[in-house]
Amino acid sequence: MRQDEIEKCLSALKTQQAAMRRDLKTAFRRIEEQTRLTDTVHELALSIRDLANKQESTQQDVMRISRDVEELKGRPGKRWDAVAMELIKYLVLAAAGYVLAKLM
Repeated sequence: MRQDEIEKCLSALKTQQAAMRRDLKTAFRRIEEQTRLTDTVHELALSIRDLANKQESTQQDVMRISRDVEELKGRPGKRWDAVAMELIKYLVLAAAGYVLAKLM
């Protein structure tokens, strides 16, 4: 090979080497971006899991509070029913006592 052919080959090799370095840099940049994206998706999945757990806990709390409210709604009605029954009982006893007092 002559000197000018060797220089052409060397120049071509240098050009190829430069292109390969650019391609490698691009590939490494893409790998880093992919790694960041994967980490972000993983963090998002963990956040969603935490939110789902909190939502389930909140839902249980809401159900418990709803049961308590329904129970509290029913209490005054039960108390008034008991008071009414006592009043009716005393009225019946008073009427029976009045009737017995008039008969004697």
